[in-house]
Amino acid sequence: MRPTPPRRRVGAALGAARLLEAAGPLHAPSGAHARAAGLCVLALGVFVAGAASAQSSRPAGPRPSGAPSEKAAKGEEEKAPRWFAVHAGWAHTVTQGVLREVTILARDGAIAAIGSDLDLPEGTEVLDARRYHVYPGLVAFDSAGIVGTSPEDSTDVYGLNLSLALSAGITTVGAGGTVCKLTYGTLEGHVLGRSNLVRLDLSSSASRKRVREALEGARAYLRRLRAAERAKARGEKAQAPKAPRGKGASYLALLRGERRAFLRASTQRELRFAAELALRYGFSAVVDGAVEGWTVAPLLGRAGFAAVLSPRARRRPDERSNRPSGWSIENAARLHAAGVPLALLPRSRGIGTGGLAGRDLFTLALEAAFAVRGGLPEEAALEAITLGPARMLGVADQIGSLEVGKDCDLVVVPRDLLHYESLPEWTVVNGRVAYDKERDTLLRAVRSRALNGENLDLPPLWPRPPGSSTQEGPAGE
Repeated sequence: MRPTPPRRRVGAALGAARLLEAAGPLHAPSGAHARAAGLCVLALGVFVAGAASAQSSRPAGPRPSGAPSEKAAKGEEEKAPRWFAVHAGWAHTVTQGVLREVTILARDGAIAAIGSDLDLPEGTEVLDARRYHVYPGLVAFDSAGIVGTSPEDSTDVYGLNLSLALSAGITTVGAGGTVCKLTYGTLEGHVLGRSNLVRLDLSSSASRKRVREALEGARAYLRRLRAAERAKARGEKAQAPKAPRGKGASYLALLRGERRAFLRASTQRELRFAAELALRYGFSAVVDGAVEGWTVAPLLGRAGFAAVLSPRARRRPDERSNRPSGWSIENAARLHAAGVPLALLPRSRGIGTGGLAGRDLFTLALEAAFAVRGGLPEEAALEAITLGPARMLGVADQIGSLEVGKDCDLVVVPRDLLHYESLPEWTVVNGRVAYDKERDTLLRAVRSRALNGENLDLPPLWPRPPGSSTQEGPAGE
């Protein structure tokens, strides 16, 4: 049946209205009035239903040009994109080598393009770093005292420790089970994600026994589950076993490869036990410490371990053992050669003003330089303070390298990042300048950008140009 055209529906409705008018007022009920009212209501119902059907069946074409959007119709203001660009002399991407004289363009905090001839949108904030090296923001796998214990509620976004971490080029830190951005002055984008690691306590014989029992229970459940699935496939009646909960569910996720274990082990004995446990039950792990990892590096590589270590952490050899033991400056290099992914940290996970060559997160890049001194390739050392810890924390799809689509977290330095005199000039987090050395009072006078070969009215204090005496000014007056 062909649908009634809209004009005919309108005509039917008008006819019904005239019929109702001809019937006279409805104050005195009668059969004629009732019949007229019924016809009118029926006609109006047909009209409304037909109009609604025509409206719903009408194809939704494109909005006419100049027509207001849904947000504008609701009175909401459309937010313009926030553009940020860095002109880099050297862009160290971590994954694609070093790019010369390129521009990194970010939209709303994420890298939108990297290239040499980019057209910048109107209103783009531009950072001119054509004389500088640009690296991904540094990632500290673990930290203490930089963000709050409950980051969403207790982080001081204007705190001194957070500012010190930014001045060291750190843009992301692990804090307990949370991964946080160092968003100075704002909580927007502060929490990046939650850690997916399952902590295993292997510190005592009793705790090791509990871990083995829990892993065995998870493996037994998987066996019963597979047996039930096979029985159902044969057409037999079988009831699936009850899935473990709580900690048991975490161990089950380990064996399924959905999560990764995190454990602390430093000595050869501890590392060997952990690796053999992982090989027996088939899970991967991140091991923190690994001071004697160089002595069992091939075993850790076979077990699929990743290691968080401090290149300058020392341990005396065990004189009672005839096996290699103790600390070695080649620890990181040997683990890397065995295929063990690395994340480098200083011995102290906090940060402070204890000196520019201290042993806390204030000199994170210096730890990577010490690993290079022990034989670790420079590219691997850079990865161990950027992409490596990002992978272990489960956020490598967002941070850790300079790639389109990742967050625009950058550290800008005047020379090689691993050079002992290299201090960040700018640190960028989510496409915003979170730290500028010239505007900060702590390190502003240390190799100031304002010098540029000119004499400034500064006291004759360190750092002085090479060849200048204590009586000369900083520019050799």
